[in-house]
Amino acid sequence: MIETIKSILLLILVGLSLLLTYQLWYGQVPAQVLEQDIYERIVVEQPRELERVVEPKKIALHNEEELYVYKKSTPDFGEMWGLLSIALQQISLDALIDEDDLPLDSRHLLSYYMQPKLPVGEDQPWLNEVLYSEIEKVDLYTVNDSFRLVLSGSNNKFSLLLPPRKAEQFATLLDNIQADKKLASAFLTEELLADHGFSQLSIVEPLYVPVETVFMSEYNIRPETLDQDLILKTFFVDYSMARVIEEKEGGLIYTDGERGLRLTDTGLEYSSPRLEEGQTTSAYSEALVTSSSLISYHGGWPDSLRLKSLELSGWGDTTHYSAEWQAYLDGYPILISQSIRALFNDNGLIHYARSFFEVENPIIPENGLTSAASWNEALEKALSKYQEGFPDRASSIILKDIYLGYAITTSQSGYTGKPVWVITINNEQFILSAFELEPLREEDLL
Repeated sequence: MIETIKSILLLILVGLSLLLTYQLWYGQVPAQVLEQDIYERIVVEQPRELERVVEPKKIALHNEEELYVYKKSTPDFGEMWGLLSIALQQISLDALIDEDDLPLDSRHLLSYYMQPKLPVGEDQPWLNEVLYSEIEKVDLYTVNDSFRLVLSGSNNKFSLLLPPRKAEQFATLLDNIQADKKLASAFLTEELLADHGFSQLSIVEPLYVPVETVFMSEYNIRPETLDQDLILKTFFVDYSMARVIEEKEGGLIYTDGERGLRLTDTGLEYSSPRLEEGQTTSAYSEALVTSSSLISYHGGWPDSLRLKSLELSGWGDTTHYSAEWQAYLDGYPILISQSIRALFNDNGLIHYARSFFEVENPIIPENGLTSAASWNEALEKALSKYQEGFPDRASSIILKDIYLGYAITTSQSGYTGKPVWVITINNEQFILSAFELEPLREEDLL
């Protein structure tokens, strides 16, 4: 009798073992599939279509003898880009012009500097009848009574004649833009640099500087408020199973052994190192759409942000795309050590960092806005600092960038958006307060 009972129990255990093994192998949804399913349902905001992912870094308006530069969050920027984007989506192959050179009586109206590059051609929203190309610059000219677009890429250049209706829309837009209310700029050339005593400097890409006095103000700002519970769900299948580590500074680290998420008062940082070993087979335009999905899923895409760059890195079996976003305030870029950046490949999201600030109110002194130092004064100070630090590099000096912006600094009362001049000489960046031209201390920058 006892032997019979033992045999029955043994059969039951063997049966349970087989059942559990079957469930383990075939009866459970893989974690990756489950995770993807949850990501599809937990979305902070819907991803943008490709037509809304790419915007120009800047737009230059050529108004007779003066130049006006428009950037993200400045008036007219959205309308100027929107009109061109729609025109490139609707124009047909019949508009192509065989002429390589513009007539002598043509007049330059607008320049669109595309960064990241604009994909055009087959399967793209823009110019889908032409061969695939990536455009770096679009120029608008008027020739007699017609309007002509010139699109330039790294290896090609072609022209399009705008249909009468589109030409009329551009003419109306240009008539409505109140250029007299904007700050005039100058196209910075080596000749202009030499006229201001900087004959030792050379330039490798187009730069614009304001030629009028710029008035700016500091801003009280605060970090964006994110739904912590929602953010955690976009990264973890079940974050309640993750280990939580509390930092001395108040930050929280969530980890499940394979990935980690660090949440602080000023943003977040996510990492999944196991995904680094993988290839990237997505085309450039597909990667643009993926970047939109990533930022939309994990925190959303604020209106003052634009995609700054999208680059393919790595080699062999280990490659990834790197996407970076830039925030703007009053048309000036915001400087921060860790803004919004995503690394991804075919395996998924490898790394994601997010730190975004919102304006509370401007700090306006009793006597009004303060005038920023001129571009040549700022350049003189930066060049002096460069020569002090690198006296052996005086033979070849390249001015790579110069612009006004806002640097996020810390103070006893919180965070401040401080007007600054940002100047890059060779590979050295100098951040000077826009008013006193004093270098900002690294410990003061966020």
